[in-house]
Amino acid sequence: MIDRQRLRAWWAALRYTAFTGTDAPPKRSAGLHWLRLLTIVGWAFWSGFVTFSTISVLPPAKTFNVLVTVLPCLLAVRSPLWGWRLLIVGIVTTPMTLPGIAGAWGWHWAPGLALTAALVFYLVGESNDQAELTWAGLISFAAAAPFVRDWRDAALLVMLGGIAFFLGNTVRQRRLAEEERRAQQERRLAEEARAALLEERAGIARELHDVVAHHMSVLALRADSARFRFADPGKNGREAEIWQEFADLAGTAREGLTELRRLLGVLRSEDQALLVAPQPGLARVVELVDGVKAAGTACELELRGDLDAVPVGVALSVFRIAQEALSNAIQHAPGASISVELAAGRESVRLFIENGPGDSPKRTDQTGGGHGLAGMRERAAMLAAQLEVGERPDGGFLVALTVPLDPEGQAKP
Repeated sequence: MIDRQRLRAWWAALRYTAFTGTDAPPKRSAGLHWLRLLTIVGWAFWSGFVTFSTISVLPPAKTFNVLVTVLPCLLAVRSPLWGWRLLIVGIVTTPMTLPGIAGAWGWHWAPGLALTAALVFYLVGESNDQAELTWAGLISFAAAAPFVRDWRDAALLVMLGGIAFFLGNTVRQRRLAEEERRAQQERRLAEEARAALLEERAGIARELHDVVAHHMSVLALRADSARFRFADPGKNGREAEIWQEFADLAGTAREGLTELRRLLGVLRSEDQALLVAPQPGLARVVELVDGVKAAGTACELELRGDLDAVPVGVALSVFRIAQEALSNAIQHAPGASISVELAAGRESVRLFIENGPGDSPKRTDQTGGGHGLAGMRERAAMLAAQLEVGERPDGGFLVALTVPLDPEGQAKP
């Protein structure tokens, strides 16, 4: 079955090659451009000189042959296909102006025209695709075929013309491959820069969530609970203005949390591996618990083992997971007591954080699409740790983390 689309493509290539094509030479630097120009012009006048000195015909015929020899090279400087079209005109017409040259030279064309043909064929091969080259070769052979004496001359013409086309196309393919390599290199560098940017954005989002969001949550809770933790000063007087100020602070903190979560959604719009910035270790878990207690939430802490012996990277990740778990507890289960257990041994580090059901449970991070639990899972995966998060039967919440350590005290890969 005939492939009509392929036929249309070949027909378009024929029309482009024979009639409409206005190809341009490949772009080069200024130095190479001028070197190429001087080479082609020098070749053109050399070919013209060879034609002028090797044919003995009347002056009008000699002038015509010299012009047909020189002009295709000069025209090929701007458009190799137009130079080739003029060359075809010379191939067809010059034999009629050179009687007897076939006996002396072996062909019906002047030697200079053969030099011109070699250059023009090379330039066409350097500037066009294989389809255009195929048509150019076929048309060139068809133009020369009526003047060929036997099959040996035809084979020689095909070989010489094919070599010129092949060399030009080889240079073209090498140039295209080099351009593609440079383009791939630029795309790779751009992708690396983009990945670094996204990684940095994700690291910023992590620290914003772990540090700023935690402190703002505690601030909002403490401002809201201030009126219950201190004696009621009454509804009149300056004390009432103080309570209003606390209420405004709490509202501002909640608005800041809302905007912070929106910003985190923008920063973490791409999934990338996150950087772990240097932050406090396990010794400051006590400060986290003290902050929760200061917010009016009952929180028990049990520490076991040598916390200072835990590797810095492990301590940082465990601290962040503890920070996130406590932040979620005071946000999503207000009023619920919290229990924290942290044990550092030779083979593992264990963290357990439990809280009971709150007075008015809110939508949790699991169902709300937040980044807290995702961040804990990322940190646990980085340490090859076991992380268990989920609701307890009584409605509370549990975070259980076990980080295995090798005999040297480092996290196992």
